[in-house]
Amino acid sequence: MDAMNNAPNAVDRFSRWPGMLTLSLGLLLGPIAALVNEEMIYLTNMWVCGHGAPIGMHIVAVVCLLVAIAAGLLARADWGRVGRGTESESAMIDSRTRFLALGGMAVSALSALLIVMQWLAVFVFGPCVRS
Repeated sequence: MDAMNNAPNAVDRFSRWPGMLTLSLGLLLGPIAALVNEEMIYLTNMWVCGHGAPIGMHIVAVVCLLVAIAAGLLARADWGRVGRGTESESAMIDSRTRFLALGGMAVSALSALLIVMQWLAVFVFGPCVRS
């Protein structure tokens, strides 16, 4: 079966809360993970400096990066469920779903890049230098 035969079932899925929830998570989890990463780096910095255990800051970055990547993969799966198109002539549920899924992939990719850049600062500067 090709993706176009699955599109009517996908439209039904995205007209109710389970599909709308996955679209929302795919769009919002990446930026939330980037913001949580930044805040957790600030919160754990003093503890890491006092205890001499820099691995804690790396664990925070890895977990947040995995959340951002998972959000992008969730958005990609939603995009695949509605046919992987980019254009539509009518404003229907499948058009909205494609737009939000593509937006979710883009935002998640940018959020993952931001998390990696914040993580680089953890490598470059020691925890007691930042405090």
